[in-house]
Amino acid sequence: MNSAAPDRITIRTFSSIFEKMCNFIAIAKTGDPHATIRGLVTLCLFEFPDEQFYVSGQFHKTIETLFGLVIPQDQIESALDELEKQNVIIRPGNTNYRLDPAAMEELKQSIEEAQSLEERVRVDWFQQLGDSYPNLPVEDAWEVLRAYLQKTFRRHGIQAAALLDPTVNTPPEHEASLTAILHKAIDEHGFLDKNLRARVEAAVSGFMAALGRDTDRIKYIAQLADAAFNFYTLEVPADLSEHLRKELRELTLFLDTNFLFGILDLHYNTQVQVSHDLMRAISEHKLPFKLRFHEETQKEISNTISHYGSILRSRPWTNSLSRAASTSRNLSGIEQKFHERNAAGPIDVDEFLRPFEHVDSLLATKDIKIYRPHSERPNDQNDLFHEYREFLDKNGRGDKPYETVMHDVKVLEETRNLRTNAASSLEAGALLISCDYYLYRFDWEASRKVGRRACVLLPNIFWQILRPFVPTDQDFEKAFAETFALPEFRVIGSGGSRACSKMLQILATYKEVPEQTAMKMLANDLLLDRLRSEHDDAKFKEQVEQAFVEENRNLLEEKMSLEQELQRQKVRAEEEARKRQEDKAAYEANTNELNKGIEEAGQQLEAASRALKEHDQAKIGAEELAKAAGKSAAEAQRKAEEESDHKRKAERKAFCMSVFAGIAFGGIAVIIFLALTHMLPWPWLVSHKNTIPLQIAFWAAFMCASLGLFVGAWRKWCWGGGLVAFVISLLSLMGT
Repeated sequence: MNSAAPDRITIRTFSSIFEKMCNFIAIAKTGDPHATIRGLVTLCLFEFPDEQFYVSGQFHKTIETLFGLVIPQDQIESALDELEKQNVIIRPGNTNYRLDPAAMEELKQSIEEAQSLEERVRVDWFQQLGDSYPNLPVEDAWEVLRAYLQKTFRRHGIQAAALLDPTVNTPPEHEASLTAILHKAIDEHGFLDKNLRARVEAAVSGFMAALGRDTDRIKYIAQLADAAFNFYTLEVPADLSEHLRKELRELTLFLDTNFLFGILDLHYNTQVQVSHDLMRAISEHKLPFKLRFHEETQKEISNTISHYGSILRSRPWTNSLSRAASTSRNLSGIEQKFHERNAAGPIDVDEFLRPFEHVDSLLATKDIKIYRPHSERPNDQNDLFHEYREFLDKNGRGDKPYETVMHDVKVLEETRNLRTNAASSLEAGALLISCDYYLYRFDWEASRKVGRRACVLLPNIFWQILRPFVPTDQDFEKAFAETFALPEFRVIGSGGSRACSKMLQILATYKEVPEQTAMKMLANDLLLDRLRSEHDDAKFKEQVEQAFVEENRNLLEEKMSLEQELQRQKVRAEEEARKRQEDKAAYEANTNELNKGIEEAGQQLEAASRALKEHDQAKIGAEELAKAAGKSAAEAQRKAEEESDHKRKAERKAFCMSVFAGIAFGGIAVIIFLALTHMLPWPWLVSHKNTIPLQIAFWAAFMCASLGLFVGAWRKWCWGGGLVAFVISLLSLMGT
């Protein structure tokens, strides 16, 4: 940008910083160059935590590589010293520099917030593109948007920095229009398909046009603009930048016609809101600006209103034609305003224009006063006129009327005359705020050639300079962001506007003009381009009539095509109706059959239900019988078991009694035998040498015989044993 100087910062490239814009936003919030340099140093330590930074030269090289900035080493050393004092960076034992953990966490959070904002904007836009342009590759569209924003804010940052310090160079490529910048971004991306190019251009334009409706998008654009401005103000000498940030000096602001028409609500674009918000900011914050409009501007406003008043009075305007005209953006704001109101209901032209009869009084209520020069310099104005006319011819705006060019020349010449030779435009004494981008470009290019201080400002540049002096406010953020959505404002009374107005007058002379025909003709840019270069009224009218006939023919063809299409649709509708009727009949037959089947199935289901119910009842009865039988069986079994037990007990008792009786009877027999042996003389027994064994044998025989007699179960064994005992006894006696 500037020629290299040992005591000034030099900018090598903006693309590097734009790629790391979220990081730069996190550290460049104050606009103070010293603070920005300190932030860049902390970013080096943050980006390369494992790198060992010992000396300022390492930071110097890293900042140049990462951010495209060449910062003198003495400024980096001052930043390091200040950061050490603030305990933002530490250097244990005079070794390598490190970020304090708390400072690193704070910087990380700031970077993440900026990245999160960008991601929200990107995701939200992708969702909108999915609805509006479903076949558009969204990632390609995002790349084009970022390229467009990079070029736009590079231009914005350079222009704003040049306002502070005129020694900042502004190359011609940075004075291109926003439209040209967008076309260049699309070209560089390499789109070959024309339809795709058109959709991308519409998508990016839509992104910028919708700024005011999305708070995240407003904040994102404002941050990018501030960051670009802070980046390029690094080139501004630090003492000048600090001096300008401390206070604003008294400044006379000349307001151009197009800006004032915005205040008067006679324009239909975002400059209307920008104009009002700028006035509100100056008023609310008591900024030391004197708002003035040149007496030539008053004449131009009056002449413009009178001119369009004559046009509007020259024809009667039907509601349908006004409705068509109100949709056009090729007409002047005054005509659009009138036709918008006339479309809702007939309105008299004089009644419509009456509020603007005394424009100076209207503007005075807004503290905008008329300025009358003390003297004129015809020769200077004449030279400037020819210079400006040559510039317009060279840039395709040779159709700008003589009166408009002369007005611009007089206002610009007077502003230049009042402008001081102060180093900064903010101390220039007088500036001209205009929405005319060609006037702005002419002033800056012409001033750069001869080393003069530029005087003309665009609204967004002026807003950028004012931001440090205006407290943050959502409305001001919105107004500031919307300045980047402004097109290069068309000049009131431009060739396209005049051609459109003249064509509308011709259409008003026709007895019947279909509204659709009028709308298409007023929106036909190709037709307007041909008409704007046509100066012969007869040929102009002939082209309008040909276009009218052509549009009507097209309309008739479209009508016939529509009628044929309607007829085809009617046939298709009848066929579809017949088919639907057949389908309906088939459906009803199927439905009846189905209902019959359902009814039969219902009956069968009912019968099955009854059978199931009977089965269930029978099952329940059987279960109850089974339970009863079970109980009876259990009871019988219990009784049988009881009887069996009683029987066993009785049998056992009888058995025991039999045993007892057998033993008792046997015992009695033994006793009787013993008594007989002692009472009767039985020498054969008593005198026998084995008398004891013999007696025992007899006892055993008596006992066995008795048990066998009474115990039937033991009878065989007892009688057998008794027999054996008797035989033993008999053998013993026989042996004797």
